[in-house]
Amino acid sequence: MRLKVLPMPDPRTCAACAWWKRSAPKLANALRDPSASEVVGVCHLNPPVVVQGNAAFPVTLYPETHESRFCGSWRDASDGPTGGARTVVEFKPREAA
Repeated sequence: MRLKVLPMPDPRTCAACAWWKRSAPKLANALRDPSASEVVGVCHLNPPVVVQGNAAFPVTLYPETHESRFCGSWRDASDGPTGGARTVVEFKPREAA
């Protein structure tokens, strides 16, 4: 009997990415999404996109992805995004000509 060797799953999936949030709301101004699935989340790499749906006003949405997906901007969750940490940039005014 021969054993079949299965390939190892790629660990660089959305579920292990610092930018991905499990069961998070896709609506940018929402705190939670009660209908969210446990295997679906949103990617916070890029800012939300403005979408005009059937409502009278546009809404901002984050892209919703399955935990098994991946992209070229994957980042290890242990490295993590800065979480909004301030980056101090020194400002020097231009001298008058």
